[in-house]
Amino acid sequence: MSNVIVFGANGRTGLLVVREALRLGHDVTAAVRDPARWQAPAPEDSPGAGESSVVRADVRDAADVRSAVAGHDVVVSAIGPPGRHAHGLYSDAARALVSAMEGAGVPRLIAVTSGGVHHRDPNFPWWYRNLVTPLVRELYDDMRLMETIVRASTVDWTFVRPARLQDEPPTGNYRVLDASNPKGGRKVTRTDLARFIARELDEHRWSHAAPTLAE
Repeated sequence: MSNVIVFGANGRTGLLVVREALRLGHDVTAAVRDPARWQAPAPEDSPGAGESSVVRADVRDAADVRSAVAGHDVVVSAIGPPGRHAHGLYSDAARALVSAMEGAGVPRLIAVTSGGVHHRDPNFPWWYRNLVTPLVRELYDDMRLMETIVRASTVDWTFVRPARLQDEPPTGNYRVLDASNPKGGRKVTRTDLARFIARELDEHRWSHAAPTLAE
């Protein structure tokens, strides 16, 4: 079992990642800006043997991140802005995480980005490439910059790229390709995404890869 820290744990995806990792028996630290807002998953939601804790950390603050990641085996980034503009969140986080992880000897990063990072992917429908992508270009550009920064580091990285996220019950009925959207795939549930990440903590199948999830 791994000692995992999840940045963005107060978000809709991050909270599910914490829950699913605990369910599989990992010890999980929730890294959040406001610990007073943190609500740990109920025991009945995560019946595994894992233990949870919380730490205050701003993912843009190098000192915060360095202190938070020390002693962990895996960092999971489930960060995200409140709207469709990143304002440098992903790239700032990448710089802070890489510096902290290399300095503390934390080897592995699993980061959630998006299938839209590969915006010219021919497996996307034409309307998505030509109508949707331009509306969130700045967001995807910053995600791409995050991936570029991490790839240039010594960190063992995995970029998990979901299709459009759905707040619906998990289906388990999704496909995964490396760095390309499964043809015709348009969506995936957040819980399916979180379960994929939690399994990857053990399986370690996607080192230096970008698994892209879509139904």
